[in-house]
Amino acid sequence: MQTKQKWALTLMMALGAVSCGGSAQPGDPYRGTIDASGLDSKFQPHATCGSNKRDKCPFAVQKAYSGGTEFSYFYLGFIAKDDKNLSKDAQQRPAVPASAVKITAYDFAEGCKTGKEYDVRTDAYREDTQYSVFDGLPFTNTSALVVPLVKVKSWSEMPQQPCNAIKDLTSLKEGDFGGKEAEGESFAFRAIIDTTYAPYPPPAELKSGWYRGLQLAYFDSGAVTVDEAGNFKTMDAVWLKAAAADKAPVYNSRFVFQARPGGEKWSPVVRVYELVPPAGTNYTSLCYDPPCAADAIDMTTVKTLSGVMFLASSPQ
Repeated sequence: MQTKQKWALTLMMALGAVSCGGSAQPGDPYRGTIDASGLDSKFQPHATCGSNKRDKCPFAVQKAYSGGTEFSYFYLGFIAKDDKNLSKDAQQRPAVPASAVKITAYDFAEGCKTGKEYDVRTDAYREDTQYSVFDGLPFTNTSALVVPLVKVKSWSEMPQQPCNAIKDLTSLKEGDFGGKEAEGESFAFRAIIDTTYAPYPPPAELKSGWYRGLQLAYFDSGAVTVDEAGNFKTMDAVWLKAAAADKAPVYNSRFVFQARPGGEKWSPVVRVYELVPPAGTNYTSLCYDPPCAADAIDMTTVKTLSGVMFLASSPQ
């Protein structure tokens, strides 16, 4: 969709708020949805649809294997191993430094005052929960690493406000809603995407948030941890290349992952090895202690690293 069309859509959403979705609700004004045309390419759909094959497709579920079991995920982009903004772990493998995170999301653990029941046909947003409020968007930046990871802070000691009355961090910090920023912070995988291409019906991973009164959508893979070197915990994956000349994985690339969502080794930040599989093989797991089963990839023999990829998935 062209930028002018997207601006038109944003304007229509903003005007539509007058008649659909909390226009009379107290709190920050609803300003429509974000214009996502400037989001980094990792947060844009990569596949094309339509007869002209130029229109973007909605984000699509991908399938992969881990430990012999298939699971579903959403692909959120790739960073080549030679990107100068990546870090190195103790084994000199590519890693994503926590210092790359530039966006903070504020959560409201103390709840909110519930309004009317949500109607997907007429309401622009829910009034039975308070969405997180973000202080930035992951726009393309040629001099810095753009990642689907955020700092998470809490806002506490505030009287109950109507759900989703809070839509703008500025008014929150200026004291319009009371309370204060709680001590401490954590990290989470929250990939802000172009809502125009969000999958429907929305999967469990897809959630809503606010930026300056504008509604956004994001894929949530939960909390992520940082190691002693200041890099995000990473799991392994092997990209089963269709051809040796392929340079980077894309939608529908074949992968075998070290862990499934919810597993001990699971991480949405993934170190990608590459392999052109022998004809007739059907790999469904990774093996780190040979001898290995016929359907397992012997990781002691896989040496070629491609880079780091990101994926969103909920425990299944």
